[in-house]
Amino acid sequence: MARTSGELKAGERLAALAALARRREAGLRAALARMTVAAREAEAVVTACEQACDAQRRVWQDALSRGGVYGRREAAGAPSAVEALRAALGEARNRHSAALAHAQLADAEVRQQRERLQANARKQEKLRELLTLYRR
Repeated sequence: MARTSGELKAGERLAALAALARRREAGLRAALARMTVAAREAEAVVTACEQACDAQRRVWQDALSRGGVYGRREAAGAPSAVEALRAALGEARNRHSAALAHAQLADAEVRQQRERLQANARKQEKLRELLTLYRR
């Protein structure tokens, strides 16, 4: 049975949509790869910040035990040095919190991108089914 021009045009449109969905999938996969790398880098920054925070905490506690609160206050600058180390520890904690928030955001973006990729795959499957119907 011969197809009408409307059926042929509809088939061509479906084919164009299928090609567009394939190109979109390639773009989504590339974006997912970039986002995954960014998420890994964010996790590495979180780990580095945790280590820096722990190191700063040890330095601060050591300063407290040497001449700060627990030791004799013979040195005139001991309280101010301990206070400076405490402030540095607070800054390290802030950097860690910011890095953790960034890592969580990166993970959320990766999840959303995977969902977009899955939605695109479902659309491609529907388009394939429609194309097989129009080819019959």
